Amino acid sequence: MRADIVDRLLAGIEGEPADIDALTPGGLADLLRDEAEGVDGADLFVALVGHPRHEVAMPAASELVRFAFDAFAMVEASAWLGRGGRVSAQAGPLGRAFLEKAGDRGADYCTRSHALKAAMILSQSDRSLFRRLQSDLLGLDTGDDGEYLRHAARIAGAVLAQQPDDDDLREVLSRLADVDDATDEAAMELGLDALRRGLDATAPDEALDAFRFARDCFHKAEKMSEARPDATLYRRCLDALVTFQAGNTPSDLRTRIDEIKASAFAYTAYLTTPDRPEETASWLGLKARERIHWSLLALRLGALDTSLQRAWLHASNIIQDELLSVYAASRSLLRRGADSGLEAVLRPRIVGALQKDVRSLDLLSQWIDANEGSGLIPDASDLRNRVADAREALVTHRPTAAAIGSSPAAALIEPLPDPARTSALARVAAGMAMLVEKTTPLVVSELFETVVDGLRRNEDFRADPEGRAMFEVVIWQTLLFLVLRSNVGVSTLSRGKYLFERDRKKLPVEKDLQDDYYEFLMGTALSEICGAERRDLGGGRADIFLSFFRTKTVAELKRTSLSLTNAKVVERFGLQKVSYDVTNVRYGVLMVLDLRDLDGGQPHVSERVSVHHLTPAWGSSEHAVVLFRVQGCRETPSQV
Repeated sequence: MRADIVDRLLAGIEGEPADIDALTPGGLADLLRDEAEGVDGADLFVALVGHPRHEVAMPAASELVRFAFDAFAMVEASAWLGRGGRVSAQAGPLGRAFLEKAGDRGADYCTRSHALKAAMILSQSDRSLFRRLQSDLLGLDTGDDGEYLRHAARIAGAVLAQQPDDDDLREVLSRLADVDDATDEAAMELGLDALRRGLDATAPDEALDAFRFARDCFHKAEKMSEARPDATLYRRCLDALVTFQAGNTPSDLRTRIDEIKASAFAYTAYLTTPDRPEETASWLGLKARERIHWSLLALRLGALDTSLQRAWLHASNIIQDELLSVYAASRSLLRRGADSGLEAVLRPRIVGALQKDVRSLDLLSQWIDANEGSGLIPDASDLRNRVADAREALVTHRPTAAAIGSSPAAALIEPLPDPARTSALARVAAGMAMLVEKTTPLVVSELFETVVDGLRRNEDFRADPEGRAMFEVVIWQTLLFLVLRSNVGVSTLSRGKYLFERDRKKLPVEKDLQDDYYEFLMGTALSEICGAERRDLGGGRADIFLSFFRTKTVAELKRTSLSLTNAKVVERFGLQKVSYDVTNVRYGVLMVLDLRDLDGGQPHVSERVSVHHLTPAWGSSEHAVVLFRVQGCRETPSQV
């Protein structure tokens, strides 16, 4: 379809229709130059960078980047790249064209800023281009356009997060902080950098100094901008952290907690852009689950006990955990454990509070006694032993013994449900959430997030929270089914024997996969809302039908022995799935039994799950199809 756009434009040129095969890159760029503005320009960029004749189309795209695309086209082109748009050839030359445009002082700041952003996104997968980007950032001139420098500071901060040892880039941000138009953004990036250094620190004083410097940077960003809810939230959380570490309980504690709660909601609103898909492929992007963490922060802080001392213990732990989450969402994307500079700062204060306040320890012990039979606490006796050890530490004046491994508040309170969660069902749900979080392999959880992020492009998925929640469960359970069938052998579960059948005359049929998948779903919470062989959907019969309140969707199951890419599989079978959606939500599942003979092996799970968007020729509505490929014709690893 991308090639069609270019071909249609060439066919519509006055005189003899042009043939791309007969054109040079410069000639192609000259012919298309008049189409390089606005929405048409953005569509033209996408078409060129994905054109199969990339040896002509890519240089033409680079030429138009340098001399033709206007601000609107540049904004949309960089946003498309940020959403995961792929180019058909090496990104280096195109990225260098974007860098040249970013350095063109004759262009407006908006065009230059988004050209720099596009270059950064392309450099994420091109090391040579990344070095060129670093060099250009180091050469930023403080006499350049202030608005451009403000955006450049944000890019510099994103690059610094990937190269935390680059002191030269840190110095560039310090210089940009003295440029009036760029002060708030540069100060924000310096604050995030200091926050990272604090979390990396091992000594409490070193960590605390970094957190104080970060707080001052966030405060500066607040003062130099009319609205910086991100800076306000960080500053207030660090205020609380520093005050807590000092052992001072302020008289206006409740007000401060309310301010943190209000900032969390403001920050969530600040990040939310419901009318545009998220740019998850860019270092500037934010993961959806990190925004949820801040919403949870607000709710949990709002439910604190009235006891000021207990509120501080609980609030400090919330700040510790959620600050880590929001820090990761702010660009670094680093995964850190509990042993960080933040823990080094908080632990002495928490231990001191436990040592002085026997009542807090008593209340904790009583709570554990009252909830000893909870299914959410698989090892209640171990927790009781921790409490007993903490009591002994108080008596023998060994306060640090209460903090072995991680902070006592984190170790003893955080794994427990909120006292308000009194129902058995709520405790089971919370326990399942904790179990999933702690046991799911990172590859699987990240794959699930990638699928959900890909679905956000779909209009129905965005518009209906209830349907979205239901379908996310469907995707999760289907992914677990795929993981199960990828790992479990026949000797453990004979149900999967059909996947190991290699005799070409006895290969399994679609019904084998359907029965297996449906049987799996009937053992999950989806059993009450799913059925098989549902008739009268789009005039046909759906393999698996799921209905939740107003939301109805289907899972279509097929098989193939052809060697097809994921995109070709959807091209071959996707329209049948879409045909069931005529009066339902425009998203669903396509599961394919893959009977290619791969010498008994199976591709990595990440290669067998993908999200696709297609528009049938008979309509204009775009449908989302989540593809799952279940590999057959397998051998056990010892036989491969």
